[in-house]
Amino acid sequence: MSFPKVYVENIKKNLLHIGSINSGNIGYNRLAFSNEEKKANEWLEEQLKDLNLSVYKDSIGNVHGRLGSLDKPAIAFGSHLDTVKNGGLYDGALGVIIGLECLRVLKEHGYQGVPLELISFVGEEANPLGGTFGSRATAGLIKDGDVSDVELEKFDLNMSKIKEARKSDNAYLSFLELHIEQGSVLETTNNQIGIVTAIAGISRMHVHVIGKASHSGTTPMNARNDALVSAASIIQYVSERATKQNNDIVATVGKLEVFPNSENVVPGDVQLTIEVRGSDWHEMKEFEQRLTDWMNANHRVEIAVGVQKHPNTLSENVQKAIEKTCQNSKVNYHYMVSGANHDANSLTELTEAGMIFIPSKDGLSHHPDEYSSWEDIEVGANVMLQTILELSKKVN
Repeated sequence: MSFPKVYVENIKKNLLHIGSINSGNIGYNRLAFSNEEKKANEWLEEQLKDLNLSVYKDSIGNVHGRLGSLDKPAIAFGSHLDTVKNGGLYDGALGVIIGLECLRVLKEHGYQGVPLELISFVGEEANPLGGTFGSRATAGLIKDGDVSDVELEKFDLNMSKIKEARKSDNAYLSFLELHIEQGSVLETTNNQIGIVTAIAGISRMHVHVIGKASHSGTTPMNARNDALVSAASIIQYVSERATKQNNDIVATVGKLEVFPNSENVVPGDVQLTIEVRGSDWHEMKEFEQRLTDWMNANHRVEIAVGVQKHPNTLSENVQKAIEKTCQNSKVNYHYMVSGANHDANSLTELTEAGMIFIPSKDGLSHHPDEYSSWEDIEVGANVMLQTILELSKKVN
């Protein structure tokens, strides 16, 4: 049985409505666990109920809307409705809104296949409980001691609620997430769809650069031990080495704290964070070791290990379903790695997970000027719809 395409005006209306649930005057602000995020998810619940779907909010606030039996494994899809501070309209929210439209189309045209479930995960963006919070809880990836009870209490949460949100290993047949690319690969290669093969790992090193604070007017240049100058050398080395890598590794120093941070004092200490991302954990660790050896040989540093998230390969079956849909629809596509983390990464713990990317203008994201064209959104939504159907055929 064939189904019609999505109605992009519905997507536009609903996405703009979500965008209106906003605090602040710059960009879009629905921070994790904020009243705005809660209000957006309450709106979604009402939309799902209007479609006469089975709707519930789990113990930590994730919203689930299901078409079909509650007793059988479902093909799941979704994303998140929270934003970074002063973020954009499309990141996360687009995946939820397109999922809602896919359910509407399938419901109205008598879909009778395996159960389908839309999920809006809470707390995907960076927050005190850790990013991808809702999806990690769903997948059982948050363990005792990972988050302090004090932090959990601030959001009316506890470990019992987190464990209650964990889904069984056979709850889902597959999981699919549509997202804006947040980079410029699709735009520069003139492709409308990205088929994500893997989600890059993240490894952070917290580096304490040790110098000696002294008076800026009385300390000769050749007698200084300036921690900020050493830090600048480290930052330059990190960038140069990453640029020379013959792989997909990227490295960034994006956080820097200078002490005592005074105009008339030579900096005595600097705290900086080096973040390394890539699709091969072994290559990432080799690169970090090279950085560590160089820093120890050339500067006085203390290095502590930070966040460690291994790369995750996404399902080949889901990738092939997306590819088949693109070929049938004559849509240009490109296989690629996601440098950003997503809820789909968590769901690999439970089921076969895949991702569809659509282009981001100028690669801009987490910014008020984040933009994807309605043409690209419509193409992506229809690829999503047909991929869901393709996955359902594989089960039937």
